[in-house]
Amino acid sequence: MNPIPTDISWKRRLITTSAWFALAILMPASLPLTLPLALLWGLVARDHFSAARALIFLSYFFVLECTGLLFALVHWLRFHLLGLSPQAYERANRRVQRWWSRGLFWTALKLFGARISVKGLDHLDNPHPAVILCRHASTLDTMLPLGIASSPRIFAYVIKSELLADPALDYVAQRIPNVFVNRGTNNPEAEVQKILALARDHRDTFSLVLYPEGTRFSPAKRQRLLDKFAASPDKADLLATARALTHTLPPLRDGALKLVEHAADKDLVFIAHRGIDRVGSMAELFTGALTHAHLEVNIWRIPAAQVPRDPELIAPFILEHWQRINDFVAAAQTHPTTA
Repeated sequence: MNPIPTDISWKRRLITTSAWFALAILMPASLPLTLPLALLWGLVARDHFSAARALIFLSYFFVLECTGLLFALVHWLRFHLLGLSPQAYERANRRVQRWWSRGLFWTALKLFGARISVKGLDHLDNPHPAVILCRHASTLDTMLPLGIASSPRIFAYVIKSELLADPALDYVAQRIPNVFVNRGTNNPEAEVQKILALARDHRDTFSLVLYPEGTRFSPAKRQRLLDKFAASPDKADLLATARALTHTLPPLRDGALKLVEHAADKDLVFIAHRGIDRVGSMAELFTGALTHAHLEVNIWRIPAAQVPRDPELIAPFILEHWQRINDFVAAAQTHPTTA
């Protein structure tokens, strides 16, 4: 069971669950009207029918999520009424999470004609527990570890609390060890402690997935960060770091740094990817952001014994590898972003 206090709001759940089930009915039902219009637009725009693909995918998204919610309800009834053990209840909900994530990930790639190539998948499939630091540039990369892992690995995610607006995450992801963190809170140390509590309680079985940039990368966000650091004389080091990272944001969130410091038994895994940066939200699917894209993934692992645990050494160590991620992304760009 999840050792982290849950954030349950029945008002939020009533609103989001009702909306999801309504859309799961309305989206497919409206396809006989909307799909021909989208196909006609595709002929005019000559964009490989991206809008039509997006309509089909969104219909699939809501139907899949609501199907997952029904499975979650069945498991809840088995647990509360039929004596399902807590361990079996957790495993059942974890299967729903994996089924849902892989369904969305692979259907999106196939429906939009996107390709994927992965280098170093064995580092992700390695059963030794790890802290996994993944680049964040797209809505699709949130499903990347679960989507590409060859076996049913046990991943615990550190997720922003705004995503509780998705009822599939609200119900299922809070039943299993995941952490929903409140960004911009007045008590950031409490959020860090939630992450560390998860690492302590599941030290020997879980790999922890974090997106240490804290938000999706975009040139505009990078520029805002540069302006912020430039306006503060005491942030000269951070300004230099941000300038060096032309296609990523600095991976120096306290949660990631503290986790690497305290999870001395865990390896460190880095996941770099490129090719889906334009998929910042579902809306971009209509404009061809994923259509015929090529998602390239590069993964590498550092054994626990080779990861520094001294707080003074952790940030430079992570930055060294993050620069490798940045260079991997930049190598595919014809016009690199400059400071």
